[in-house]
Amino acid sequence: MISTSDIQVLRAELDQAGVFTHRPLAGWLKLAAMMGAVAACLVATSMLPWWCAFFLIPIGALFAVTGVMFGHEAAHGSFAASKAHNELLLHIAFPLLAGLGAEHWKNKHNRRHHGNPNVVGMDDDIELWPLAVSNVAHRQSSRLRRWWQRNLQGYLFWPLNLFLTFAVRAAPWEHVVKRIRARRVDRALVIDVACLLGHYTLWLVVPALLFGPLPALLVYAGLWGVVGLLLGLIFAPAHMGLPIIGVKGDAKGDGWQHQLETTRNLVMPRWMSWFFVGLDRQVEHHLFPRIPHQGLPRAAQITRAWCERIGAPHQEIGYGAAVADVTRFMFRSWQVVPVVQTRQ
Repeated sequence: MISTSDIQVLRAELDQAGVFTHRPLAGWLKLAAMMGAVAACLVATSMLPWWCAFFLIPIGALFAVTGVMFGHEAAHGSFAASKAHNELLLHIAFPLLAGLGAEHWKNKHNRRHHGNPNVVGMDDDIELWPLAVSNVAHRQSSRLRRWWQRNLQGYLFWPLNLFLTFAVRAAPWEHVVKRIRARRVDRALVIDVACLLGHYTLWLVVPALLFGPLPALLVYAGLWGVVGLLLGLIFAPAHMGLPIIGVKGDAKGDGWQHQLETTRNLVMPRWMSWFFVGLDRQVEHHLFPRIPHQGLPRAAQITRAWCERIGAPHQEIGYGAAVADVTRFMFRSWQVVPVVQTRQ
C-alpha cells in the first residue's frame, strides 16, 4: 500500500523540480509548425500527380496526430495555467481539427480511463468492438465474434486501427443527443457542436467545392485512417499487455498501486518522443495528469527513483518491444482472466 506520506514526498520533489511549470508559447509554436506541415502536405497533394498522395498523406497524418495530442494535453488542463486557454486549444485540436467531441472525450478519457485503467466494464479504451481483451468480453460476444476473436483478432488488430477515428466519430454525437434530451445544453456543448460542424465543413464541404466530392473524400479518409493507426500505436503500448482488472466492491482501494501496475513508459529515441507529446511517459502522466509534456522527462526520473525507494513498480519497455508485446497479447487476450481486485 502506497501511503499518503509517500505521495506527499513525491509531490514535493516534483514541485521542487519545477515539472508543473507551463510553457504554452512553446506548445503553440509546435502546434503551429504541425498544422503548417499538414497544410503543406495537403496543398502539395492537390498540385502534384495523384500518386504522390500515397507519400504525402501519411506524412500529413503524422503531423496531424501530433497536433491532436495537444488537445489531449489541454483536456487535462496541463497545457496552460488558464482554464480558458486550455479550453481554446482543446476545441481547436479535438472537435475542429480531429472531429472528436471535447465534452465526450473528457468523460471517456479523463474520468473513465484515467480513473480505471484496464478495468473491465469501466475503462472504455479496452471495450473495443469487435475485439475481446478478456475472457469476460469473449463470453459476452456472439458466436461469430467469438470465432473471429479466437482466429483473426491477433492478425487484424493493427489494420483495424485504420478505422479507429471513424469508429469513434458517432460517440460525440450520441453524447450531444443525450445532453439535449436531458435538457442539459450549456455553453460548452454549443461550442463543441459548432466546432464539430466546423470540422466537416473545413475538411469535406470546402474541399469538395474546390476539387470535387470524390477527391475530398479520398484524402479525408486516407489522412484520418492513418491517424487512427498512429493513435493506436501511441496509446495501446502504454496499457495493453499489462494486467486486466476485474473489480469487486464499491469503495476505492490503492489507486496509485493500480496505476503503476497497469501503465508503463515507452523508451524511444528523442526525435520519436517529440511526436508523442509526452505520451511515452504514461506512468507520470497517469499519476499527475496536470504535468505539461515538457516536464514529464524530468518527472519520470524523479518518479522512478521514488518507486525504487518505496518498493513500488515503475514499468518501462522499449517501444518496439511494447508493440510486439501488444501484438502477442491480442492473439491471446480473448482468454485472459481478469485479476480480481477487491475495493473495500
